[in-house]
Parts: sequence; C-alpha cells; structure tokens
Amino acid sequence: MSYFLPGGIDTGGLGVRVRSIAAAAVCLAVVASCSSSDQNDPVGGGSGGPTPSGTAPAETEPAEPSSLTITWLAFNEGTGEGTTGETTLSRADAADGDFRVEFSANEVDGIGAASQAGAWNASIISTLLLGQPLEGEFRFETSGRVDGPSAGALTTAGLIALARGDEFLDGVTMTGTINATGTIGPVGGIPEKLTGASEAGFDTILIPLGQRNAPDHEGATVDVVREGERLGVEVIEVGDIYEAYQHLTGEQLDAPSLDTDPRLDNASYDKVAAQVNATLGRYDSALSQFNGLAPEMTSVLTSFTDVAATAAARARDLQQQGLQAGAFNSATQAAALMEMLYAGGNLMTPLLTQGLPGIETIVTQALDIAPAETKVFALLDQLSTYTPQTLADVEGLVNAYALTFDAYSLLIFAQQRLTVIQETYEAGGYTDLELMFTDLVMPMLYAELAEAQVTSTQALFELGRDNPGGPIDSDVELAQVGDFFRRGADANFAAFTEAFVTPQAEAQGMSNDALLNALANVDLNVAAAITQANIQPAIAAYIGEGEPNADYATLGYGLNNFVRNQLLVDKYYNNAVLDEAFNVVDFTWDAVIARATDLGRQHLATEVDLLREHDTEPVISIGNYEAASLLRAGTPAEQFDAVGFYNGGFVTSRVLAYLGGFQRVDLGEAEAAP
Repeated sequence: MSYFLPGGIDTGGLGVRVRSIAAAAVCLAVVASCSSSDQNDPVGGGSGGPTPSGTAPAETEPAEPSSLTITWLAFNEGTGEGTTGETTLSRADAADGDFRVEFSANEVDGIGAASQAGAWNASIISTLLLGQPLEGEFRFETSGRVDGPSAGALTTAGLIALARGDEFLDGVTMTGTINATGTIGPVGGIPEKLTGASEAGFDTILIPLGQRNAPDHEGATVDVVREGERLGVEVIEVGDIYEAYQHLTGEQLDAPSLDTDPRLDNASYDKVAAQVNATLGRYDSALSQFNGLAPEMTSVLTSFTDVAATAAARARDLQQQGLQAGAFNSATQAAALMEMLYAGGNLMTPLLTQGLPGIETIVTQALDIAPAETKVFALLDQLSTYTPQTLADVEGLVNAYALTFDAYSLLIFAQQRLTVIQETYEAGGYTDLELMFTDLVMPMLYAELAEAQVTSTQALFELGRDNPGGPIDSDVELAQVGDFFRRGADANFAAFTEAFVTPQAEAQGMSNDALLNALANVDLNVAAAITQANIQPAIAAYIGEGEPNADYATLGYGLNNFVRNQLLVDKYYNNAVLDEAFNVVDFTWDAVIARATDLGRQHLATEVDLLREHDTEPVISIGNYEAASLLRAGTPAEQFDAVGFYNGGFVTSRVLAYLGGFQRVDLGEAEAAP
C-alpha cells in the first residue's frame, strides 16, 4: 500500500489466512479431510537501546557553519550501563544547492549505521517542519560511541535551535526517536540512561510519552519519574518535538493547529464520487467472475473474500455519508482484493484438474509476469506524455509514479520468491506440501495484486490531475528535491534494518533476509521496501535520464519510500506488538500512536490550508486526510496506516508548497542563524 493512495490492502492476519489456505489447498489436491490451527501469542514489540557499531569519518568541511553541541544518552546492552556522549551539530548553505550530511568521530566505529540514519532523518525532518529550503550541508562531529535512532528527537531539536538561533538550556537532555510530523517515539534502556545522565550532571531528562514505567536491562519495571526523584533528576514525558523544544530551550516552537477538517470542494467531490462508482464496479465484476470458479476453489479463499466484501460494504456506507475520499479508499481495497482473488483462484485451478502435479503448472504460470509487466511499462509510457501545468498536476503525477513503482516492486518481489520456491521444489527441498503452499500462496497473490494496482493507479492519476492549482516555480531544482527524499528513504531503511531487523533476526535464529521475507508476507510495505531500491535504477533507465518527467518519477519514488520506510521504524522498532506470524496485534505504547495520529492530522490540515491559500486544490492529500481519519479508529494495523496516510499527505503537501515557491519558513521570533 502506498501512503499517497487513498486505498490500500488490509493485510492484518494474513499469515494466519495463508496457512489456512495452504492446508485447504493441499486437502483439495489429495481429496482428503484435514485441518490446521493457529496461535496469536504476542512475541515482539517495544524497543532496543543503542549499541556500538561503525562509521567512516567524513573529510569535507562546510564553509562557515553555525554550530550547537548536544549531549545524548545511550545504553550499552553489553555492559548494562547508561552512558553519555556529545555531538556538535553544524549547518551551512550548500554552494550548489545540494543536500549533504557528513560525519566525524573521535573513536573507531564511533557512529553506527543506525545513528547515521537517525542523523539523516533529523536533518530532513527539521528542514520539513520549519518549511526551509530542501538544501544545506549538515555536519555531525561525535565524541564517544553511539548506535541506534534514539537520539533522533534530540538531534532534530538541536537542528531547529540552530536554524532559529536558540540555545539549549544547561542541565537538560532527552532520549526518543522522531517521525516526519515531529512525534517522539519510544526507546529502550531508559532506566540506565537516567542513571548515566545523573552521573553526567543533568538535572532534567525528557523521555517519550508513555514510558514512565520502563523496563531495565534485567526486565524489571522501573518508575523512572520516582527513580529520577531519588537521583535528583526531574523526568518529564513529552509527546512531540514542540513540547520537547520548550523544555530544551525555554523557547516556544509553534505547533500546527486544526481549525476545520479539510473537505473536498464540489467539483472534486463529483470527480471522486464517479471514481468510487467505477471502482465498486470493478469489485462487482471481479466478484461475479470469482463466483464462477469451482465451489471447491472459492471455499478455499473465503477468508479473503470476506475481507473484500467488508471493504465494499464500508465503501458504500461511506459514499452514502458523503465521505467520498474515504469511500474511494475502501472501494479500491475491495476491488484490488477481489481482482487478486479471482486471478489467484483461477491460477490454482490445476489443483482440481491435475491433483498434486498441478503444483508445477501453478508455479510456471505464476512466474510468467510478462502481461503484468507490460501493463506497468504502458502506464509509465502514459505518464511520460503528460505535462504538468500546475501544482495540482504535480500531485497527481508524482503519486502515480509512486504507485507504479509499488506495483512493479510487488511484481518483482513475487517473481523472486516464486523462483526460489520453484528451485527448492525441483531440488526436492519440500517434504511437506502444506509448507510449500504456505510459501507459495502469498507471492502468487502479490503478483496478481500488482496487476490490480496498475488499474488503481490509473484511477488515482485521473483524480489527481487537472484540478485547480497554482503555478510551478521554474527556479526550483526538481532533481535535487527528488534526491533529498531518496536519501531520506535510504536512511530510514538503514535504521529499520539496524534497529529492528538485525536484532530480531538474531534473537530468532534467522537471517535478515528470512526475517524480511516473513514480514513481507504480512506487510505489503515491507515487500515493496526491500525491492524498490533494486528496481529503481531499472525504471529510471527505462524512462531515460533527462527525458520528460524523469525528475517527477524520482520525486515520486523518494517521497513514497521516505514515508514508508520511516513508518517501518515507527511501527516495528518503536511500538508494534507482533504475533508469531509477525502480524500487528497491539501497541506497546498507546499514548504514542494517539499523539502520532493527532499531530499528523493537524500538520496535514495546516498544509492543505496553505495550498488552498495559493489556489491549489490538493485532492489526493485531502483524500489521505479523510482516509486516515477513518482508519485511526480501527485495528492496530489500521491505526499505523492512518499515521502513514497523515505523514504522506503532510510531506507531499509541504513539497508542493516548496515547488510553488511559498513554503513556510517557521523560525518563530528568533532570527535564523547565519
């Protein structure tokens, strides 16, 4: 699912459904009666503290930077102790208008990969939150060893203070991650960090909201506020960068406010309503085709068809209420699921006609991605012929490119997984056919879903283009904007890998690739993320450097993956409780998800108002807002999706303002540092 598309696929509980389908499919093939059972015991969630890793010092000095030194808190899992270290932040204007992040350390392996990713993220987020130009040279000179994203919020606050000309107060520091709208996320090792901060002479420590009762390295719960009182340290919970900034600097950083909910204007309302009807027509057509399959096959896929039917019913209910953008979200989910299920059920029919030998036929047919690939590249050709005239056109085009990348990523991910399954089968590696089907069903369905995604992308492109919009600033270097977010996407995926994937894989005795594939079976965003970086050069080569809209394609890729990959960190490292199949079943910190949705909502509404003040109707961003406002009351997985929709809409809207030349530079009453 993309966070630009007001419509996605609910994959909650997918692992359970896949195992049930696998068992039922094998039963069909051997004409036997059998059953399977599943468990949903929570096995994950929460956070791990930073541990030492490595970096290479940077060599290039930016010209005449201003600087500010922060003291961060760390937890060494090896010793069980809390420590502190210092990083001097500096920023200078880039002579060529580029965006650079450089590192220097006084220890070998002083700055680990996750901390470097966190610094990249803080540089980008501070720039976005202030509405500053998407350029500059950022430098981080670190004393000590640190790894992990837990200094993200402190670093972001430091960079904002640097831009505003503010100073940090003596004796105050903090720990916590940061997300795109300024929410502060949970971290590990807080009791130990508190002790380390006390020993270093700090009298005030800020911690993420909801983490007053935090586990120490031995698993015992510690009331860190009371423990702080014992140590002579005031411990304060903060939910976002705006609260934290007040405590760190004594200055106010104005948070966005929500006056009214943005709604579609009448013309956009009619446009979206027509697409809702067309998309529900897709669902009805696919359902009719699906019902024409053999009853033995339709019964196998009942659990999925129930999800699609629920989404379709919800779309019709929302349509009746006049919530057309939310209806489009649900209708797209219903249509894509049902098209996927019809194609998948049709593909599995050889099980009924050939029995177990039909497995070979299924794999061979599933590996033939040429028809879907043709549709992907035909859509890319269509997008290349479109010339955006306004900011609204840019919104439609960039989102269409983002979703086309998603479709192709799912297709290639499915092909790679199916190839491995085929090779394992041919080598005699499967002794259990149910296990083989457990591996086979998900990539097979993903391949079919990719084709349905192309149709959904065309619908979204029609919604986003040719709406009222302000002019595009010809002075903006579009290629640099795309690179800005591409680098942020890479940084976020590195943080996800270092902070969550590697420690989880080690804990479960798996390789990183095996863990990522397990996550990808239940989370489309993981499947897309682990493939996109590899397929982006191929699509870029197909479009052609310097060709019309090539820079918009890069921007679509960068924006989509920046938001997606950061949500992977926010979800898996920070706050998700997972069952044995890696489905999200709960939150570790309920207050954090509530603050993330509230702040994301406020940010997106503020940006929509700004665009409308400049004669731009951001239909897709408003759709994100409406979809997120509905999802935020749903299951834990849906609430994470709501954060993604809000964040995606906010970041996209902020970029549109930048491309229009009217981005908001929020430096408060303080003067910008030279």
